[in-house]
Amino acid sequence: MHAVSRALALKTSLRRVATLQTGARFQSTYKKPATGVNPAYDEALKVIEAYSAKKAAEADAAAAELKRAQESQADAKVISELKQKWFQLAAESRINDGEVLWNARQGNYDLTQPVYQHLKQQAWRGRPLEILMQRLLQMFVLPDMLDPRAFGIPDAQLNIALPESGVIEPGSIVDPSNVREKPEIELVNFHDEPRLHTIVMLDLDEPYEAEQTFREQFHWVVTNVAFSKLRPKADIASGTELLPYIPPHPAHGTPKHRYVVVALEQGSDGQEQMGEVQVSRDMTLRDFIKENNLRPVSASFFRSSWNESVDEVYSDVLKMPSPRYGPMSKTPQHIGPDGREKYAYANY
Repeated sequence: MHAVSRALALKTSLRRVATLQTGARFQSTYKKPATGVNPAYDEALKVIEAYSAKKAAEADAAAAELKRAQESQADAKVISELKQKWFQLAAESRINDGEVLWNARQGNYDLTQPVYQHLKQQAWRGRPLEILMQRLLQMFVLPDMLDPRAFGIPDAQLNIALPESGVIEPGSIVDPSNVREKPEIELVNFHDEPRLHTIVMLDLDEPYEAEQTFREQFHWVVTNVAFSKLRPKADIASGTELLPYIPPHPAHGTPKHRYVVVALEQGSDGQEQMGEVQVSRDMTLRDFIKENNLRPVSASFFRSSWNESVDEVYSDVLKMPSPRYGPMSKTPQHIGPDGREKYAYANY
């Protein structure tokens, strides 16, 4: 019995991952409950259907008003408000539909329809966003990478996916050998029009021997990648790769490294193309954002530590020996900051 339950749970999980990665909508398996059995249910259904019909009529009226405004070339703000009005009414007209709610619970979203966009955004704003923000802060991705106030609350859901295992949960431990090749990037967003983004992958824990500390290192930078609600999966080939992908290579003897993928919306609400800008693997994300008029919209990350596969990255990709680090030396307690022995009465 337990084996059957686990198999069903795995099947559901894989189906949700596939939906997330491809954006495809599976055929609904919903079976409408029979009427004429429970009078209370029949009456409730009539109320729901009457409410849905009323909101659908209001949505049709809002759509007609929007069309007139677009034809008369009304102010952009007016058109935006009318679009939002139509969207809300269209979503509300089906928000109590049993089939819609069933599909949403199965992770089965048709993002061409306002009601599914609303429900998917609602689902993202729940537990997944809570887990992401908790781990970004708990594991000090924020503020090590960006000021939390500058990062804000993500507008979209960024997923890092591997061909074999699917979407990586934020903060998970990943074997370096599993990310030897570029991961798939998906940005689940809710914009009708395509918006251009820059994708940056960086290591927050690269050893910096000169100052006996750690610093950022850029592993991958791709600009001009378009995303929209119907096009969530990154088409890297259509963008401009400023820095080619370097696999994670956490050095021997260092703590777990945090590898972060960040989606940065480009200027003019994602309509501005980026040219061939200068970018170094040793620059900070803060500087890169400031210099190129970018806005962070989402992020996710994973962690990795050294194993033997990392040595192959150093030899085959980086063309250098794999470094070996040991524990940092500790200054004895009886030695002061000036290197001299402390006396009992000295106030350091």
